Amino acid sequence: MDKRDVENLIRQAVDFVLSCEWPNGNYPPVPGELHDSEDELVHWCHGAPGVVYLFAKAYLIWKDDKYLHAVKRCAELTWQKGLLRKGPGICHGVAGSGYVFLLLYRLTKEDKYLYHAHKFSEFMQTEEFQKGAKTPDSPYSLYEGLAGTVCFYADLLSPSMAAFPFFEVF
Repeated sequence: MDKRDVENLIRQAVDFVLSCEWPNGNYPPVPGELHDSEDELVHWCHGAPGVVYLFAKAYLIWKDDKYLHAVKRCAELTWQKGLLRKGPGICHGVAGSGYVFLLLYRLTKEDKYLYHAHKFSEFMQTEEFQKGAKTPDSPYSLYEGLAGTVCFYADLLSPSMAAFPFFEVF
């Protein structure tokens, strides 16, 4: 199998993931799972805020606008449903959703995505969030807790270099 064959297989796999998109722009935790709006997960570890990185990388490699459009749909859904109450973390918390917008800002240079990232950071400082958010099992860890949140805040200071921890796309 040569390099072209391998690349073709990878692109088929990416296109398969793209084909799993639900009508609202989210992705199932398990491929082929039916859409259940009552139990919808919009987290980095489940759904659009995580799969967005795959499509961003695909767009950067293949320059196919279908991947850029998918990235923007992921961002739109995250804007609508990404203010999570599970905590501040990057896995299934607000900072993880905020990273979607830092990715889009780097990819498109559109200021609205940086604005969205700042709004998510501001939400974590509200009394509503402070009182209503759950305490993660590992409150100081990188993915569930404050360590990842601190990374998100630090990346807001240099958004043109921002990257989800250990998940560089560019």
